Amino acid sequence: MSGPFPRLPCYPCPHHAACCAYGTTVSDVEAQSLRARHGEDKVYRTRWGEWRTRVRKGRCVFYQDQGCTIHDDPHYPAVCRGFPWTDAETGGAYEFDQTICPEFVSRPELVQIGRHISGSR
Repeated sequence: MSGPFPRLPCYPCPHHAACCAYGTTVSDVEAQSLRARHGEDKVYRTRWGEWRTRVRKGRCVFYQDQGCTIHDDPHYPAVCRGFPWTDAETGGAYEFDQTICPEFVSRPELVQIGRHISGSR
């Protein structure tokens, strides 16, 4: 992600894609595109009605061979694209647990940068 944010080593990730352990929420458009391009079994609708990527063997199904297979896809999920700096739903600062990314644990100054930037919006 460009702009005032420091670069993170996301691709390839030295942390075995810790943030991919839960899959991700995707929009209706992203879900339909990903299902059409990669198979209907890769994305599902939860009982609450949101679309999510499936998780198998502790990682999002799109994470393989130490990388995200859809990182360059035109419908790469906005949640993934903005994490951990921006919230895909609000467009504002990501206000959830940034320590899901071990880079923030090893470099705590990054959390402060994120707070400073989000406070300036």
